[in-house]
Amino acid sequence: MKFSTPVLLLAALLGLTRCNPQLAPVPEDKMPAATQTGANTAGCVVDGLTWVPRHNGQMMNGTPLPAIDALWRKVRGGRHPLELTLTKNIDDRTHVHGETSLKLYVPDITGPGTFTFDQSANPSVVNGPTAYARFTFKRSPAQELLTGPGAPGRLVVTRLDTVARVVSGTFEFTPAEVTSGLTGNGTPIPGGKTARVTEGRFDCKF
Repeated sequence: MKFSTPVLLLAALLGLTRCNPQLAPVPEDKMPAATQTGANTAGCVVDGLTWVPRHNGQMMNGTPLPAIDALWRKVRGGRHPLELTLTKNIDDRTHVHGETSLKLYVPDITGPGTFTFDQSANPSVVNGPTAYARFTFKRSPAQELLTGPGAPGRLVVTRLDTVARVVSGTFEFTPAEVTSGLTGNGTPIPGGKTARVTEGRFDCKF
């Protein structure tokens, strides 16, 4: 029995499809509900795209790497800094935010309040004295965008429960790219690229 060329091509394509199943599509990001219960959720909109922390990586023992990391503690001098780090690391290397992270830092907080990001800050200084927000593109070329004068932002903490160890709130900021230069006091000089982070919310355990 003879088969036409189109039939043979179709059979070959079907065979390749069975032998090489495609990777499952990356789930669409959806903003979490605005809660204050320690649900360990967070999300925002970055340049018009919904951005939700999600980490596909694992540690050496197979434990999944955390996508949300909140830290509140007492440091020298009696201050209580708050650090919130959100990570998005997915398998889709074509996604503009496929490997990015977001960090919010406040040098001293003991209860709900509003904190502005409008001063020059140096994130390399551990437990520094200046509040800031940062958005980082980790893939080549790596880019770090930071708040400061001319690149402001705001964090509103609506719940800080040091007994239940829950922190919740909202945020927005427009960071600018950090160049290799430093000002006279050692803070990074903003560059040209910017981002717009809006509608941010989080509800985390620390």
